[in-house]
Amino acid sequence: MTGPVLVSLPTLLVALLPALLRAQEPQLQGATKPAAETAAPAEGTATPASPAAKPQADLEALAGRVQTAHHPKGPVPPVQAFTGSLELHLVDADAEQRGQVDLDVRFLEWTPPGKTRVRPLLRYQVVQAGKPIVRGRDRFGPWQLIQGKPEDLNDQLARDLEECDRHTNLARQLLKLLAPGDVLRALQRPSAVASEPLNVERGVRIECETVEGDLPAFPLLQQGGEDAPTHLKVYVAKENGRLIAVDAWPTKDGKIDPTQGERMLLLDLHERDGVLVPRELKHLFRNETGKLRLKTRAVLNNLSLRPKLDVDDFDRTKK
Repeated sequence: MTGPVLVSLPTLLVALLPALLRAQEPQLQGATKPAAETAAPAEGTATPASPAAKPQADLEALAGRVQTAHHPKGPVPPVQAFTGSLELHLVDADAEQRGQVDLDVRFLEWTPPGKTRVRPLLRYQVVQAGKPIVRGRDRFGPWQLIQGKPEDLNDQLARDLEECDRHTNLARQLLKLLAPGDVLRALQRPSAVASEPLNVERGVRIECETVEGDLPAFPLLQQGGEDAPTHLKVYVAKENGRLIAVDAWPTKDGKIDPTQGERMLLLDLHERDGVLVPRELKHLFRNETGKLRLKTRAVLNNLSLRPKLDVDDFDRTKK
C-alpha cells in the first residue's frame, strides 16, 4: 500500500497560481490599459475628426462655392471703391420722412500711410424736394455744406450726422456683400451648414443653405458710426450658390439683441466689372418682438466698381 504523497507548500502555490489568476480575470476586463499598451492606429487609417472640424469644412466648401458664383469671369481684385447713383426709397410707414431720395455717391475704403486700419471716405449729394444736400467723410471726419460752406458734423447737428453715418454704413455693407466668400470665411464659431427656405417676398420662396456665426465688427444701419460685434445668419441659394440675404444682430457679452436686428436682401443680381452686384438692396428692421418690417429700398444705378479715386477726391473743399 502506497503511503500519502507529501507536497511542500511552495510547490502547491506554484500549481495553484494559474487558477488564481484566471479567477481574477473577470475583475480586470473593464480596467483601462496603460497608455503605453494602447494600440496605435494602423498605418493609413484615418484619425477621427474633432467635432468642430466638420462645420468648418462645410463652411469652407460653401464659401468657395459662393466666391465662384459671385465672380462669374474668374478671380478679380477686391472692390475698394465705387461711384453711382442710388434711389433710396423710405418705405417705413412709421418714419417721419417717407418717399424717395436720390443720391449721387462716390465711396472709397482708404488706408492712411503707415496705418493698417481702413477708413471709409464718402461724398454724396442728396436731391430732395429740389434742395441739394452735400455731405461726406474726408480724412478729417464727417462734414456737410451749410450755406455753401463745409462744416463738421457733430452733436450739434446730430440728425445730419446720423444720416451721414447710416449712408456710410449702407455703402460699406454693399462693399462687404460684393465679397460674400470673405464674409463667410471670417465667421467665428460657425454653426453647421443647414437647409432652409427663405421667403424673399410674397409668393417668392427660395431654397437656401444657411450658416450662422459671429464677427467682431460689422457695419449696421441701425448703429451708425463705429462697427459693433455682430451675429450673422447668411442665406445662399442652393440652385446657383448666390448670396440672397444676410440677417445681422448686434451682440453684447456674447448675447444677441433681438430688437436691433436687420435683414439685407440682395435682389436682381447681375455681373458688373467681374462681380455680381444687386440692382436692388432691401433693408428690413426688427421691432421689439423681433418681427421684420421693410424699412428702405435702394435701387442701384450706373454703378462703377473700378473708379480712379484717391483721398483728395473726398476733401470737403473740393468742388
